[in-house]
Amino acid sequence: MICNKNKCTGCFACYNICPKKAIEMYEDEFGYIYPHINHEKCVNCGLCKKVCPVLNNVNSNEPVDTYAMIAKDSYKRKESSSGGAATIFAEKIIELGGVVYGCTYSKGCYIKHIRIDKIEELKKIKGSKYVHSYVLDTFKNVRNDLNNNKKVLYIGTPCQIAGLKNYIGNYNKSDNLYLIDLICHGVPSQKYLKECLSNSKEDDISFRTENGFVFREYDNNKIINETDSRDFLYYRAFFEALIFRNNCYTCQYAKKERCSDITLGDFWGLKSDSKFYKERKKGVSLILINSKKGEDLLRAAKGSMLLEKREYQEASNGNNQLNNPKKKNKKYNKFQKLYIKYGFIKSYKKINRFALLKNKLRKNKLLSKIYNYIKK
Repeated sequence: MICNKNKCTGCFACYNICPKKAIEMYEDEFGYIYPHINHEKCVNCGLCKKVCPVLNNVNSNEPVDTYAMIAKDSYKRKESSSGGAATIFAEKIIELGGVVYGCTYSKGCYIKHIRIDKIEELKKIKGSKYVHSYVLDTFKNVRNDLNNNKKVLYIGTPCQIAGLKNYIGNYNKSDNLYLIDLICHGVPSQKYLKECLSNSKEDDISFRTENGFVFREYDNNKIINETDSRDFLYYRAFFEALIFRNNCYTCQYAKKERCSDITLGDFWGLKSDSKFYKERKKGVSLILINSKKGEDLLRAAKGSMLLEKREYQEASNGNNQLNNPKKKNKKYNKFQKLYIKYGFIKSYKKINRFALLKNKLRKNKLLSKIYNYIKK
């Protein structure tokens, strides 16, 4: 390992920087991915340690402005997880002749970052994906794009953005590179998600719909399975902070200071005096502007937005990941021990029998009334 395994974020910076391709990424028994050094290829150049954001601090800034935002185009908003901010920023970069990097899903439950240079391809990276995305060789591709004088927008979790900044080096002089980080609660492994899918026919998934937190599986743009968040065990485990990487519980980026130009999320803490308050169910984006580049990008894209300036404290009150990391679930170690023997679904059911029983009672109106009467 290049850094302490419990701190490693799986950001792929070391993988991308190695000149001898001596670093390979392997999944452990839980599906979490880590770098491994092939010492036969390694020449001890030390570049992997120089770019590791765990071993080297990444420059961060406090937000200079906070906005609530919804897209003017109702279709863009409907197709997005919240207010549509990420789509609008991505479209603007492509309109300026640039490229966008973001997370996509491919058949077989493989989630990775890809490069987009056409507006019509943006649908591939739309929507929240509550799972670890592999950035693979995209840091190298970003460098090539910058060397070719292209504008680049990279969207990822804060640890992925930190890894890219360290990989690029001297980020402040990279005028064409714009970084957007997403307010992240933690990333489970792809292996966990794969075990919870209903079948192997799906070629796309979504975690959010117009009806809220509903998990859907698609085949050729048709819904083949739909599950409410309370019935989808992966979602339950996610909300319970049961299945994140170890580093997520001590995340150094879950704070006010941000390592990106712009931070995006849902504006959960929006107060009733906001002009967008009644739009919350449809989704309202939170935008934090963290740098001069962030200001420039917002200025270029705001023609497609409805914006309202808000207070930072309002945003942080509704998004605790702007204050501190998620606390590890008390059943975390027990779940992992059971998982080795039983797999995801059976292990989750074993440690949450009572909660799942309550969920069944909730669905049956008569039994629910009896349960509530006994509880009182």
